[in-house]
Amino acid sequence: MTLEENSEKAKAILTREEILKQVEALGPWFHCIELGDGIRTKTASVSGEPADHPAGTWEIIKRCLPADLSGKSVLDVGCNAGFYAIESKRRGATCVLGVDAQRSLINQALFVRRALGLDIDYRRMSVYDLSRRSVGQFDITLALGLIYHCKHLVLALERLFEVTRELLIIETAMLPEDKTPESFVHPVAGPSITLHPLVYADNSAETKEPVFNWFLPGTKALEALLKNVGFTEVSFFDQQPSRAVVVCRKTEPSSDEIVLSQFHASLALEEGPTTCMPGVHMSFTVKAQNTGAARWPAATANGDRRVVRLGAHLLGINEEPVIWDYWRAELPNDLQPDESTSISIALRAPDAPGDYIVEFDMVIEHVSWFEDLGTQTLRHRVKVNNSR
Repeated sequence: MTLEENSEKAKAILTREEILKQVEALGPWFHCIELGDGIRTKTASVSGEPADHPAGTWEIIKRCLPADLSGKSVLDVGCNAGFYAIESKRRGATCVLGVDAQRSLINQALFVRRALGLDIDYRRMSVYDLSRRSVGQFDITLALGLIYHCKHLVLALERLFEVTRELLIIETAMLPEDKTPESFVHPVAGPSITLHPLVYADNSAETKEPVFNWFLPGTKALEALLKNVGFTEVSFFDQQPSRAVVVCRKTEPSSDEIVLSQFHASLALEEGPTTCMPGVHMSFTVKAQNTGAARWPAATANGDRRVVRLGAHLLGINEEPVIWDYWRAELPNDLQPDESTSISIALRAPDAPGDYIVEFDMVIEHVSWFEDLGTQTLRHRVKVNNSR
């Protein structure tokens, strides 16, 4: 059934008078959406935008998208009243989800969905709530007029990366070109760290985050931010003096590239002793789940550098280290995000009787323990004594 046929079916449910009444009750509207029968959600500007906004922006965005989205899933973050979600559905997207932090805007989107009879899902969610567990992954993510409304800019970009399978399209306000200083290197950030201009808008403490502007990046700052969270290809599709459309693609990173924020794990003990004799071998089985956004390599072309393994520490009962590098165990195979595996590890019990803690953690060899990246370790108490 076409969108037009859906709209006619919806009109059988809602009368013209009911639609007009709801349009007025749910205002003001920022998105101008055609509801059929000569009805639009708005006919005048609300805050300086064109009366038909975002029609002009869509003329640019649609050139970044395939003309046919059949078989594709689309996530519209900061969806407002749903204009871009509707256009994605019009192009044949199989699954479309729109999310927005503001209840009033989701209410508008839900009404438009009903008025047009569309199969689009809407949820009231913040960009910070996005994860593979909360919404899954989408082939295409739209973040249009969003990121400068985010107080926690890097976190927002990390969340967008996690839920994007192939392509992220950003439309954003930018630091005006004529006000953007040159990038430079200065010891204040390290001997070889490049500093890219990004400005903070001085808002009052009671300012509402989704409404006001917070950070405006320069071109090089935004490109660096997007690459640092993991996007391998970043291109500026359309660039104006103070706005830009940016196309970001995800591809498998090279063996020389690593984004530490993408490494996270969940560990659970499947099997292991609670008591043992001094000096004997203790066998443990740990279930490890890759809860991050990066693949865990079991082997690399660089020897063991950047290989992910299960590691163990031996601690005293007061958590003081006894043997820090207790032992390591190999992954049976590469582990993709959301996959899990059982890892067996054999450890030699201490010679001295007493109470100990065996602490398990994943490690990126020669780079970092996962605990230092935010993962909670797995701790297991073992009593070593001479009695059988």
